[in-house]
Amino acid sequence: MMKHEYLTVKYTDEMQKKLSKSFDCGNSALTSFLKSYESLDNSFGVTYVIPSDNGIIGYYNISTGHIENERHIRMGGTVYINCLALDVNYQKKKFANSYYSDILMSDCLKRIEDIREEIGFAFVTLSSTGEGYKLYERNGFCELENDMQMAKNTGEDTCIPMYLPLDYE
Repeated sequence: MMKHEYLTVKYTDEMQKKLSKSFDCGNSALTSFLKSYESLDNSFGVTYVIPSDNGIIGYYNISTGHIENERHIRMGGTVYINCLALDVNYQKKKFANSYYSDILMSDCLKRIEDIREEIGFAFVTLSSTGEGYKLYERNGFCELENDMQMAKNTGEDTCIPMYLPLDYE
């Protein structure tokens, strides 16, 4: 099995101390997460960052969950994207004909693909902010259907539960 090459690296305590201070994605919860202990806590999820010489360009945090139907019967395991954020200096900007946001999303999905080969699951899920909705939609995510619910959700009323089915029939 061939592993993908990634732009991101696993986030460390040393990186947090040196690089997280200047990070600001424009969303206080996502900005604060990168500076919190939770971003380094593997029981919450694993954080990956795109570091630069003087800060962090973007990051994502992934963990596990599952989707249930309205009768609470599991429909499949998921990788749950807890957070995905890009520093405001890189938002709506391109590098080599791709938006930085799409580059970060692609890196995240490549990592998820590799993880899937090891443990198996059927969906990628997340809770989107209004600002992130178009990014996820353009990358194949759909709003969670009315008869489905995520077992792991942020609980914020303003977030939109979304999923990406990995097996198309």
